[in-house]
Amino acid sequence: MKSSVRDGFLSFLTLLFTMPSFAQTNISGKAGLIYTPAARYTEDGNMAFGIHFFPGNYGFGTDNSNPGRVLYMNLTVLPRFDVNISMLQLFSTSDNPVKLGLGDRQLDFRYLVLKEKPRRPSLAVIVSNPASISPTLLTHAVVATKNFTISKNITAEVSAGYGSPYHVYRKGSTLQNYGLFDNLVFEKKSKYSRHKHYLEGPFGGISVQFRKKYGLMLEYDSRNVNVGAYAMVMKNWIVQAAVLNAEQITFGTSYNFSLLKLPNRIRKLHE
Repeated sequence: MKSSVRDGFLSFLTLLFTMPSFAQTNISGKAGLIYTPAARYTEDGNMAFGIHFFPGNYGFGTDNSNPGRVLYMNLTVLPRFDVNISMLQLFSTSDNPVKLGLGDRQLDFRYLVLKEKPRRPSLAVIVSNPASISPTLLTHAVVATKNFTISKNITAEVSAGYGSPYHVYRKGSTLQNYGLFDNLVFEKKSKYSRHKHYLEGPFGGISVQFRKKYGLMLEYDSRNVNVGAYAMVMKNWIVQAAVLNAEQITFGTSYNFSLLKLPNRIRKLHE
């Protein structure tokens, strides 16, 4: 009897701790907080797309202070395996004009090595496609995430990880005709001329969620301390905003849905 009660309790905890979390995304569209990623579990067929705006002093891709945006789409294509496509675009200013094309495209892969259990956090490895020529938003990191139930209406998600100080990319200019994997280099991020120290070293953060609709975030992105908030304004639609290093504001929005679950009206037609 005691064994059955214990097994039932452990099964309940397993379900509780492995339930899909709030579909919050970071600056590049990956499951995460503001600038940092998380090892959050997402179901097969889950798709998310959105846009995030960033201020100049905390942006990517230039030596100057141009603000910009990141557009992205994320798809869980296999159990525990996500593919993320992002496009970085800088805004032109009078002091620093920018000739906008499509923007810098980036392809990232995330694999959930360990799924969260009552006594164990989840663990994910994130690797960016090495064929990129502009590596300022590249992510080469390992991150662990654990969820906690504080009360009936309040839960917390804690993540911690390490971003590699090295990266792999194609060194050269987009004006030159390189093959897909020509001129690949493995070097320290600090040697890149437009280095922004994105996810270089230890990082971590906590997200506190209220009634599965609102949340507060606090993170250290390996360089700055950022705080933010998010809310679900409609089913599957999330808006968020944050203050970076107590100086500038970033904000964005995302929408997620399942490609494997038909809408109710369509499902009823087949019943």
